[in-house]
Amino acid sequence: MVRPGGVGEAWHIGSSAVAVRPAEFARIDDACEEFLRAIAQIRALAVEVGDQVHWGLGEGETRLISAATLVARLRGVAAAKENSITAVMEGHSRIVGDIRQSLRNVRDLMMVADEEWADRLRSVETSVGQHISVESA
Repeated sequence: MVRPGGVGEAWHIGSSAVAVRPAEFARIDDACEEFLRAIAQIRALAVEVGDQVHWGLGEGETRLISAATLVARLRGVAAAKENSITAVMEGHSRIVGDIRQSLRNVRDLMMVADEEWADRLRSVETSVGQHISVESA
């Protein structure tokens, strides 16, 4: 059974207690947002690299077969549907989104169960200019 410990931070799970600090909870959501922005930047760079017309490796020279092959492989690594930078970043983005949603679901349940904790979280969110709407649990 999970129940609030009455001090706004300790939650009891069976015979154990877990400290859940509102400020750290809000920081996790911020970190997820920052990670998603970094992933988006990496994906955009990979697409840009893949779309590059001239690589300067001699790919336009018909005698240098390996240069054209290398450029084709680099383009494939940048933007192929599977096993590419963009595909890997898409997977990371989904994972971070799932983690973020799970934490928000936990947060929503904790806010319903512990009003003191909810007030502290709202205070932290307000002080950092962040507002996460609570969905009905």
